[in-house]
Amino acid sequence: MSEALEAVLRSIDEGQNLPLYLVAGDRVLAEPAAIQLGQALGKSVGCEPEIHRRPADLGSVLADLKTYSLFAPAKVVVVVESSVLADSGAAADLLDEAVEALPVGRETVELSTAERRAAGRLLQTLRLFQIDPATAAPEEVLSSLPPWALKGGTRYRQAHGNRPRGPRQVEEVRAQLAELLDAALSNGLRGWADTDVGELVDAVERGLPDGHALVLAESAVAKQHPLVETLQAQDALVAVGRVAVAKGGGWQGVELLSGELQRETGVGIAGPALQELARRTIVRSTARGSGPDAVDADSTARFAAEYRKLATMVSGDSIDRQLVEATVEDRGDEDAWKILDAIGAGDLQDALHRMHRLLSSAEDPIAARLSFFSLIASFGRQLAAVVALLECTGVPRNETSYPRFKTQIAPALQSDTAEGLKSPVAKLHPYRLFRVYQTACKIPASEIADLPSRILQTELRLKGESSEPDAALTALICDLASASHRA
Repeated sequence: MSEALEAVLRSIDEGQNLPLYLVAGDRVLAEPAAIQLGQALGKSVGCEPEIHRRPADLGSVLADLKTYSLFAPAKVVVVVESSVLADSGAAADLLDEAVEALPVGRETVELSTAERRAAGRLLQTLRLFQIDPATAAPEEVLSSLPPWALKGGTRYRQAHGNRPRGPRQVEEVRAQLAELLDAALSNGLRGWADTDVGELVDAVERGLPDGHALVLAESAVAKQHPLVETLQAQDALVAVGRVAVAKGGGWQGVELLSGELQRETGVGIAGPALQELARRTIVRSTARGSGPDAVDADSTARFAAEYRKLATMVSGDSIDRQLVEATVEDRGDEDAWKILDAIGAGDLQDALHRMHRLLSSAEDPIAARLSFFSLIASFGRQLAAVVALLECTGVPRNETSYPRFKTQIAPALQSDTAEGLKSPVAKLHPYRLFRVYQTACKIPASEIADLPSRILQTELRLKGESSEPDAALTALICDLASASHRA
């Protein structure tokens, strides 16, 4: 249990109940913490808390909390993932949830449960951009959304080789969402609105009926939101933590997840098993606006689901690595850049292992294969360019210090030529250029001279001339890594 949660629970035991609490962090951690908070509030006023997960309409919850209870002494409500305090960066993921229920079946006037949930996510997205869904025709309302929000969030891009929706797909999705919006408005749905945030602010400032309280559990919270700052000042904000990409690789914060899941299941997990489970399940976030250390929330949910499954299978009181390896499919994060690093280091075994893991864990192996080939083709072109620049500039080929390379060699490689032409590696990050430089200095120029033709042959084989496209990609990696290893 986090210190912040302990402090809030102590204040509730002492009778210092507030009308609104916010639990922020990874959903695996935030939901049980919010429920625990709701139970403490309910116990203090003599009622059982109500739990609403991903509600389509927050307005009805707020309205109910402002009325006195007829059959219970008070009301305590826990709302999980309302996204009411999220920023616009969460829009693409919210729309992806709405798209999952498309197209809308209009044989009946009433929306199905799945369609109502999808409509709620669409309405929430519109409110994130301060777009009133009822001010114009649905098609016109949807045209106000920025195109990037319709190109796909984390889940969509992971399933399609990290590629966004194309222009035609965006227009198809926009048209189907317009039908969903029309159906939602016909059914009287509105999602949460600016007025809902205003109602939350009013609840904080003026309070709710005696004993009434609302607990929000949110994984997406805008840090600079005025209401979030107010709750923090009132000690009503509980940060339970989240998983992030650790410096140097791996995952920071998985111990928080395992601690919560051990409390829930009564089964612990050995250190090596925990690292292996995280390696097989957790992936980086590709959502727009997410930081370099952000983790996909769906992957931490998968981590939790696999942990719970393993807990039912274990014979003792702890999950070991052998059980994880035998049971959990490896669909974890693989950094394509590390494959290039392994190639540059001449480590063929590591490069091939990472490549096969990258492809086998992809939802769409074909798209993932082409995406990775595009990366390695760019790497090959950069190698050829750097070799030519080394010959033209005459810079040293044996520099091993990155700081000296950055200040003394990189400017010479990235500056315009004597003829006024732009350097082909002018926009490459200095550290990535350093790694290309190290590889280019190892491999003989005669082998790199043949690299463009080998890349072209591989591309042709990948796009239809070979029945074994993985073999074509493997052969190219073998050529590059073997040449570096021989050098």
